[in-house]
Amino acid sequence: GAVYTQHTPRHAMPKGDGAVRRAAARETREDAVEEKKFKKKEAKKLLWGVNPVHVFFFVLFFLPTAFTMADYFFKFSAVPGGGYGTLDPKQAVWRTKIRAFYEENNPSKVNEIPDLLRKYKGKERKLWKKLQKKYEPKEETYDLNEMNFD
Repeated sequence: GAVYTQHTPRHAMPKGDGAVRRAAARETREDAVEEKKFKKKEAKKLLWGVNPVHVFFFVLFFLPTAFTMADYFFKFSAVPGGGYGTLDPKQAVWRTKIRAFYEENNPSKVNEIPDLLRKYKGKERKLWKKLQKKYEPKEETYDLNEMNFD
């Protein structure tokens, strides 16, 4: 024991603590270096200071909503003729029926069908009856005196 106390000052810590302290300091330095490397990599991934993944999801979810709202107010996708009959199956049936009727009776009016369907939306049966009445075949009257039965 006398030799040990001779060469070691009294205020010195036991041997094990120095090794632990050195290991902790080394680990702290390595962590700091690793963190710097990580931050450099992350900074390279950013585009104008913004993570591209965040931009992607922002665009993915925000733009369709923005375009839908803009279309609602400014009617970008409005279809000539109001697009009636394109989504409503009943209107599609009436459109087909009226088209066939007009092609047979008055082909020049086929292009007016969208306007007619818009005007009579929900009252297609009334329109159908009007068309049938307007284009019903006229019964020919025969003057029996002028007919020659010979």
